[in-house]
Amino acid sequence: MIPLEALKKACTPNKAWVSVGGLVFDLTEFIHQHPGGQDFILLAAGKDVTKLFEAYHGKKQYHALQRLQIGVLAGQDIPSFPPSDDFFLTLKRRVNNHFRSSKIDPKNSPGTYIRYAITVSGIWFLYGLQWLLPSDSVWVFYLISALYGVVLSQYSVTAVHDGSHGAIGHSPMLWKLLLTGHDFFIGCSSTLWTYQHVISHHIFTNVDGFDADIDTSEVEFRRIKESQKYFSFYQLQFIYAPILYVFLGCVVRAEDIMHYSTGHRGPLKVNPFTSLQTMIFWGGKLFFLVTRIFLPLLWGVPFSRVITAFLVADFTLSIILALIFQATHVVDTVIFPKVNPETGNIDVDWARLQVETAQDYGHDQPFTTFFSGSLNYQVVHHLFPYVAQEHLPAVAKIVRQTATEFGVKYEVKDNLWTAIGGHIGLLRMLGTPPHSH
Repeated sequence: MIPLEALKKACTPNKAWVSVGGLVFDLTEFIHQHPGGQDFILLAAGKDVTKLFEAYHGKKQYHALQRLQIGVLAGQDIPSFPPSDDFFLTLKRRVNNHFRSSKIDPKNSPGTYIRYAITVSGIWFLYGLQWLLPSDSVWVFYLISALYGVVLSQYSVTAVHDGSHGAIGHSPMLWKLLLTGHDFFIGCSSTLWTYQHVISHHIFTNVDGFDADIDTSEVEFRRIKESQKYFSFYQLQFIYAPILYVFLGCVVRAEDIMHYSTGHRGPLKVNPFTSLQTMIFWGGKLFFLVTRIFLPLLWGVPFSRVITAFLVADFTLSIILALIFQATHVVDTVIFPKVNPETGNIDVDWARLQVETAQDYGHDQPFTTFFSGSLNYQVVHHLFPYVAQEHLPAVAKIVRQTATEFGVKYEVKDNLWTAIGGHIGLLRMLGTPPHSH
């Protein structure tokens, strides 16, 4: 038996253990052989990653893992799920058959590479247009700032998101490069984002105390869970909260420093940063500040213009990302699963939980799909996070059919605005006194 504390300490490149299905595996020698690269193992080291492993791997990889077993885990610090039921087993079989019969690599998407190139080119073009060829027109100047924010949001929902899941191609080097843009272009840590998004949110979606996306302090500016203490000012949160989302970028950059210092991202323990991760973390912050603030000042642009241009771009980026992400999980049509107080586990099958804690929107709407980076197929993405965004619409048809057969509620809204309405509805509902505790 291997104590839980021993597993938690094995979280470095020199000693990397993980737990899958109650067993402990030593991946230290396997790190550099892992087809998915070393970064994912280093993020997972020291943790129970049962559902994370199952989401990305099949029986072949599980059997290969067995030769690395070193013991049985004694204790747990996160909830476990019941074994996959017929719904997910049937769904996985059908999706695998779809890709096999169509002779499609689920990670292959040539058009996405072109989109990355256009997006990165757009970032540099607008940056140069803003500062090297500044317009005399105030309106044009700030329009460019807003467009810059839009293009940055597109980089985030495509390149950053794809890279965090390894959902494009088979090159860990490419994924690392895409993620690094999050640090340098947007100023936010890609390492901490991956902990929050992949290791926490994707496994324990909407589970209070385990999903970093809905982690809250004692007093928050908004109330999104019934477990939060009620304050009277929440009655207006459906009005003021969406407005305050414009500060998302600034808040995340500041919180990055705190999470880096404390070694925690919400409820999740962050492993010690490697030297490369540390260089990217601080190098990204420095590059972001130099290019967005100091270089324009050096070129003689007035301080007021530099700051207002920064805020216009950052507010645009933040509101787009906030609404896209809030419209899929923090809404009034999904469930917020609870941990069984007697067992400490979750009684809902993991795949059913993924379907019922998210809502899709705007299926078969090309612009919505493009603008959201296919995140309007959120349910599908959560079930099959390794699949390139180009293929999600086809998989959605299989998910819908299978969910109907097994009586699993699959919520699909007509469009983005209706989905956002679900978020406003949740804010309104949890802002009313009857829901206070």
